[in-house]
Amino acid sequence: MKVFLDADASPVTDIVIKVCENLHFELIIVKNFSQQIYSDYPTIVNVDISPESADLYIVNHLDPFDLVITQDRGLSALCLSKRAYVMDFFGSSIDESNIELHLATRHANRVLRDQGIYSKNKKRKQKDNSAFEVNFKRFLEDKTI
Repeated sequence: MKVFLDADASPVTDIVIKVCENLHFELIIVKNFSQQIYSDYPTIVNVDISPESADLYIVNHLDPFDLVITQDRGLSALCLSKRAYVMDFFGSSIDESNIELHLATRHANRVLRDQGIYSKNKKRKQKDNSAFEVNFKRFLEDKTI
């Protein structure tokens, strides 16, 4: 099993690198060339800055039962259709039982934004990173048994 990180605006990059290295999982970080990520452990793939470049790379290189870490719900749906596992930046699993709700929420938020109504972004807290790390480690450890 490979782990793919959709690094666009990822707040968990360092955690993902550390956990994958400690547990010896292959990690592929996909980012556009404007982002700066330095590490010797993962394979770092630079893609064009266009909005869907990272998504297309991930979907085209994904095997069934690989894990994709992303906050992008459209990418999540594509990955699920390829029988991959998906986790968001909070450590929550995205799967067949909840993807439709996530996509509907994404659509509703877009409609509101088009009307000039914006939700307030919650500031990410240390507990969010801790929860992600615990859930991510647990997921990978379950796959090694």
